Amino acid sequence: MKNKILFLLLFISKLTVAQQYDGLYIEKSKIDKNNSIYTWGKKFVFSIQIKKTDSALYLQENKSNTYKLSTNPDSLNISEVHLSIIKPRLLQRTNKRQTEVYYSYEPNPTTVSSTGLVENQKNIWIHPPRSGFFKSLETCPFPYIKLGKPIGYSWTDSMSISNHWSDKEWGQWEGRLLLTYDYKITEKVTIQSQLGEIDCLVINAVANTKLGASKLKAYYSYAYGFVKLQYTLFTGIEIELALKQVIDTPILRDSQDFFEANYK
Repeated sequence: MKNKILFLLLFISKLTVAQQYDGLYIEKSKIDKNNSIYTWGKKFVFSIQIKKTDSALYLQENKSNTYKLSTNPDSLNISEVHLSIIKPRLLQRTNKRQTEVYYSYEPNPTTVSSTGLVENQKNIWIHPPRSGFFKSLETCPFPYIKLGKPIGYSWTDSMSISNHWSDKEWGQWEGRLLLTYDYKITEKVTIQSQLGEIDCLVINAVANTKLGASKLKAYYSYAYGFVKLQYTLFTGIEIELALKQVIDTPILRDSQDFFEANYK
Protein backbone atom coordinates (compact mmCIF):
# COMPACT_ATOMS: atom_id res chain seq x y z
CA MET A 1 0.00 0.00 0.00
CA LYS A 2 2.79 2.44 0.89
CA ASN A 3 4.51 1.81 -2.44
CA LYS A 4 1.25 2.47 -4.29
CA ILE A 5 0.75 5.75 -2.45
CA LEU A 6 4.30 6.87 -3.14
CA PHE A 7 3.88 5.99 -6.80
CA LEU A 8 0.66 7.96 -7.10
CA LEU A 9 2.12 10.91 -5.25
CA LEU A 10 4.68 11.26 -8.03
CA PHE A 11 1.83 12.23 -10.34
CA ILE A 12 0.35 14.92 -8.12
CA SER A 13 0.16 18.15 -10.07
CA LYS A 14 0.49 21.31 -7.98
CA LEU A 15 0.91 23.89 -10.71
CA THR A 16 0.21 27.31 -9.26
CA VAL A 17 -0.79 30.09 -11.64
CA ALA A 18 -1.20 33.66 -10.44
CA GLN A 19 -4.86 34.65 -10.21
CA GLN A 20 -5.67 37.10 -13.00
CA TYR A 21 -9.45 37.42 -12.74
CA ASP A 22 -9.20 40.98 -11.42
CA GLY A 23 -12.96 41.39 -10.98
CA LEU A 24 -13.23 38.34 -8.71
CA TYR A 25 -13.87 39.10 -5.04
CA ILE A 26 -11.68 36.96 -2.78
CA GLU A 27 -12.10 37.21 0.97
CA LYS A 28 -9.08 37.73 3.23
CA SER A 29 -10.21 35.44 6.04
CA LYS A 30 -12.50 32.45 6.63
CA ILE A 31 -11.48 31.17 3.20
CA ASP A 32 -13.19 27.80 3.72
CA LYS A 33 -15.36 28.34 6.79
CA ASN A 34 -17.94 30.55 5.07
CA ASN A 35 -18.54 28.09 2.20
CA SER A 36 -22.07 26.72 2.03
CA ILE A 37 -21.78 24.45 -1.03
CA TYR A 38 -18.12 23.53 -1.47
CA THR A 39 -17.42 22.43 2.10
CA TRP A 40 -14.75 20.17 3.59
CA GLY A 41 -15.36 16.50 2.90
CA LYS A 42 -17.68 16.99 -0.09
CA LYS A 43 -16.97 15.12 -3.31
CA PHE A 44 -18.68 16.20 -6.55
CA VAL A 45 -18.83 13.52 -9.24
CA PHE A 46 -19.15 14.65 -12.88
CA SER A 47 -19.78 12.55 -15.98
CA ILE A 48 -17.82 13.37 -19.14
CA GLN A 49 -19.05 13.75 -22.72
CA ILE A 50 -16.75 14.83 -25.57
CA LYS A 51 -17.79 15.55 -29.18
CA LYS A 52 -15.85 16.52 -32.29
CA THR A 53 -17.85 17.39 -35.42
CA ASP A 54 -20.88 15.62 -33.90
CA SER A 55 -18.94 12.40 -33.29
CA ALA A 56 -18.42 11.12 -29.75
CA LEU A 57 -14.87 10.81 -28.42
CA TYR A 58 -13.77 8.69 -25.46
CA LEU A 59 -10.90 9.21 -23.04
CA GLN A 60 -8.68 6.17 -23.23
CA GLU A 61 -5.96 7.71 -21.06
CA ASN A 62 -5.53 10.93 -19.08
CA LYS A 63 -2.24 11.73 -17.34
CA SER A 64 -0.58 14.95 -16.19
CA ASN A 65 0.58 16.09 -19.63
CA THR A 66 -0.59 13.35 -22.00
CA TYR A 67 -3.92 11.90 -23.07
CA LYS A 68 -5.43 9.51 -25.61
CA LEU A 69 -8.78 10.03 -27.31
CA SER A 70 -10.60 7.34 -29.26
CA THR A 71 -13.77 7.00 -31.34
CA ASN A 72 -14.24 3.46 -30.00
CA PRO A 73 -16.60 3.40 -26.98
CA ASP A 74 -15.05 0.12 -25.84
CA SER A 75 -11.77 1.98 -25.25
CA LEU A 76 -13.33 4.25 -22.61
CA ASN A 77 -11.19 4.20 -19.45
CA ILE A 78 -11.85 7.66 -17.99
CA SER A 79 -15.58 8.25 -17.47
CA GLU A 80 -15.75 10.68 -14.53
CA VAL A 81 -14.07 13.71 -13.01
CA HIS A 82 -14.20 13.94 -9.20
CA LEU A 83 -13.89 17.28 -7.41
CA SER A 84 -12.92 16.76 -3.74
CA ILE A 85 -12.85 19.59 -1.19
CA ILE A 86 -9.74 19.40 1.01
CA LYS A 87 -8.91 20.92 4.40
CA PRO A 88 -5.19 21.65 3.96
CA ARG A 89 -2.80 21.30 6.86
CA LEU A 90 -1.38 24.45 8.41
CA LEU A 91 0.90 26.32 5.98
CA GLN A 92 0.31 23.69 3.27
CA ARG A 93 -2.33 25.52 1.23
CA THR A 94 -1.12 25.51 -2.39
CA ASN A 95 -3.59 28.14 -3.63
CA LYS A 96 -3.45 31.26 -1.48
CA ARG A 97 -6.85 32.52 -0.30
CA GLN A 98 -8.69 29.79 -2.20
CA THR A 99 -10.48 26.66 -1.03
CA GLU A 100 -8.22 23.71 -1.79
CA VAL A 101 -9.57 21.07 -4.18
CA TYR A 102 -8.29 17.89 -5.78
CA TYR A 103 -9.40 16.72 -9.21
CA SER A 104 -9.14 13.01 -9.99
CA TYR A 105 -9.89 11.24 -13.25
CA GLU A 106 -11.79 8.05 -12.56
CA PRO A 107 -11.76 5.14 -12.22
CA ASN A 108 -8.27 4.13 -11.05
CA PRO A 109 -6.59 7.52 -11.49
CA THR A 110 -2.90 7.89 -12.19
CA THR A 111 -3.09 11.69 -12.00
CA VAL A 112 -4.56 13.98 -9.38
CA SER A 113 -4.33 17.75 -9.69
CA SER A 114 -4.47 20.26 -6.86
CA THR A 115 -6.05 23.66 -7.47
CA GLY A 116 -8.59 26.02 -5.92
CA LEU A 117 -12.00 27.66 -5.92
CA VAL A 118 -13.55 30.79 -4.44
CA GLU A 119 -16.91 30.77 -2.67
CA ASN A 120 -18.31 33.68 -0.67
CA GLN A 121 -21.42 35.86 -0.46
CA LYS A 122 -20.50 37.82 -3.60
CA ASN A 123 -19.31 35.26 -6.14
CA ILE A 124 -18.33 31.67 -6.85
CA TRP A 125 -15.43 30.87 -9.18
CA ILE A 126 -13.91 27.46 -9.86
CA HIS A 127 -10.65 26.51 -11.49
CA PRO A 128 -11.54 23.63 -13.86
CA PRO A 129 -9.64 20.33 -14.08
CA ARG A 130 -6.37 20.83 -15.95
CA SER A 131 -4.52 17.55 -16.43
CA GLY A 132 -4.04 15.81 -19.76
CA PHE A 133 -6.95 16.48 -22.11
CA PHE A 134 -8.51 18.85 -19.56
CA LYS A 135 -5.67 21.32 -20.06
CA SER A 136 -7.97 22.45 -22.87
CA LEU A 137 -10.30 24.07 -20.32
CA GLU A 138 -7.65 26.68 -19.53
CA THR A 139 -8.57 28.22 -22.89
CA CYS A 140 -12.25 28.60 -21.94
CA PRO A 141 -14.09 30.85 -19.49
CA PHE A 142 -13.93 29.43 -15.96
CA PRO A 143 -17.17 28.59 -14.09
CA TYR A 144 -18.04 31.90 -12.44
CA ILE A 145 -21.21 33.54 -11.11
CA LYS A 146 -21.91 36.87 -9.47
CA LEU A 147 -24.45 36.06 -6.75
CA GLY A 148 -27.70 37.93 -6.14
CA LYS A 149 -27.77 39.43 -9.63
CA PRO A 150 -30.83 39.54 -11.93
CA ILE A 151 -31.37 37.83 -15.26
CA GLY A 152 -29.58 39.92 -17.88
CA TYR A 153 -26.71 40.94 -15.60
CA SER A 154 -23.33 40.88 -17.40
CA TRP A 155 -19.70 41.43 -16.49
CA THR A 156 -16.24 41.15 -18.02
CA ASP A 157 -12.84 39.90 -16.93
CA SER A 158 -9.58 38.66 -18.41
CA MET A 159 -6.61 36.35 -17.95
CA SER A 160 -3.45 35.44 -19.87
CA ILE A 161 -2.05 31.93 -20.08
CA SER A 162 1.29 30.56 -21.26
CA ASN A 163 1.83 28.24 -24.22
CA HIS A 164 2.26 25.40 -21.69
CA TRP A 165 -1.50 24.97 -22.12
CA SER A 166 -1.51 24.84 -25.94
CA ASP A 167 -2.18 21.72 -28.03
CA LYS A 168 -3.09 20.94 -31.64
CA GLU A 169 -6.54 19.71 -30.56
CA TRP A 170 -7.58 23.05 -29.05
CA GLY A 171 -5.12 25.65 -30.32
CA GLN A 172 -1.40 26.43 -30.39
CA TRP A 173 0.38 29.73 -29.73
CA GLU A 174 3.75 31.13 -28.70
CA GLY A 175 4.37 33.10 -25.53
CA ARG A 176 1.23 34.15 -23.65
CA LEU A 177 -2.36 34.16 -24.86
CA LEU A 178 -4.74 36.87 -23.61
CA LEU A 179 -8.33 35.81 -23.00
CA THR A 180 -10.96 38.53 -22.53
CA TYR A 181 -14.16 37.21 -21.00
CA ASP A 182 -17.78 38.28 -21.37
CA TYR A 183 -20.20 36.71 -18.88
CA LYS A 184 -24.01 37.07 -18.75
CA ILE A 185 -26.75 35.53 -16.62
CA THR A 186 -29.27 34.74 -19.34
CA GLU A 187 -32.16 32.74 -17.87
CA LYS A 188 -33.53 30.52 -15.13
CA VAL A 189 -34.37 26.93 -16.08
CA THR A 190 -35.19 23.57 -14.54
CA ILE A 191 -33.03 20.70 -15.76
CA GLN A 192 -33.32 16.94 -15.41
CA SER A 193 -30.26 15.30 -13.89
CA GLN A 194 -29.19 12.17 -12.06
CA LEU A 195 -29.90 14.17 -8.89
CA GLY A 196 -33.46 14.84 -10.06
CA GLU A 197 -34.97 18.13 -11.17
CA ILE A 198 -32.72 21.10 -10.39
CA ASP A 199 -33.53 24.80 -10.70
CA CYS A 200 -30.59 26.61 -12.29
CA LEU A 201 -29.38 29.98 -13.39
CA VAL A 202 -27.72 29.84 -16.81
CA ILE A 203 -24.50 31.77 -17.35
CA ASN A 204 -23.28 32.16 -20.93
CA ALA A 205 -19.64 33.15 -21.29
CA VAL A 206 -17.25 33.78 -24.19
CA ALA A 207 -13.46 34.03 -24.16
CA ASN A 208 -12.17 36.11 -27.07
CA THR A 209 -8.55 35.65 -28.20
CA LYS A 210 -6.37 36.10 -31.26
CA LEU A 211 -7.04 32.41 -32.04
CA GLY A 212 -10.80 32.83 -31.98
CA ALA A 213 -13.51 32.43 -29.36
CA SER A 214 -14.22 29.65 -26.87
CA LYS A 215 -17.47 29.31 -24.94
CA LEU A 216 -18.95 28.06 -21.69
CA LYS A 217 -22.62 27.54 -20.89
CA ALA A 218 -22.79 26.97 -17.13
CA TYR A 219 -25.79 25.87 -15.07
CA TYR A 220 -25.64 27.03 -11.46
CA SER A 221 -27.80 25.72 -8.59
CA TYR A 222 -28.01 27.36 -5.18
CA ALA A 223 -28.20 23.84 -3.71
CA TYR A 224 -25.39 22.06 -5.60
CA GLY A 225 -23.24 24.76 -7.20
CA PHE A 226 -22.30 24.24 -10.84
CA VAL A 227 -24.25 21.21 -12.04
CA LYS A 228 -23.58 21.28 -15.78
CA LEU A 229 -20.70 22.82 -17.72
CA GLN A 230 -20.84 22.85 -21.54
CA TYR A 231 -17.58 23.99 -23.12
CA THR A 232 -16.80 24.70 -26.78
CA LEU A 233 -13.10 24.95 -27.62
CA PHE A 234 -11.50 27.17 -30.29
CA THR A 235 -11.45 24.16 -32.62
CA GLY A 236 -15.12 23.31 -32.11
CA ILE A 237 -14.60 20.35 -29.77
CA GLU A 238 -17.44 20.18 -27.23
CA ILE A 239 -16.96 18.98 -23.64
CA GLU A 240 -19.76 18.51 -21.12
CA LEU A 241 -19.25 17.87 -17.42
CA ALA A 242 -22.54 17.01 -15.68
CA LEU A 243 -22.95 16.54 -11.94
CA LYS A 244 -24.29 13.07 -11.16
CA GLN A 245 -23.55 12.62 -7.46
CA VAL A 246 -22.50 14.53 -4.32
CA ILE A 247 -20.82 12.39 -1.65
CA ASP A 248 -20.00 13.14 1.98
CA THR A 249 -16.54 11.77 2.76
CA PRO A 250 -14.16 12.02 5.73
CA ILE A 251 -12.33 15.35 5.83
CA LEU A 252 -9.02 14.94 3.99
CA ARG A 253 -5.92 17.00 4.82
CA ASP A 254 -3.40 16.12 2.11
CA SER A 255 -2.68 13.83 -0.83
CA GLN A 256 -1.74 10.86 1.35
CA ASP A 257 -5.10 11.09 3.13
CA PHE A 258 -6.76 11.32 -0.27
CA PHE A 259 -5.21 8.15 -1.68
CA GLU A 260 -5.55 6.15 1.52
CA ALA A 261 -9.24 7.05 1.79
CA ASN A 262 -10.07 6.36 -1.84
CA TYR A 263 -7.69 3.75 -3.24
CA LYS A 264 -6.70 1.25 -0.54
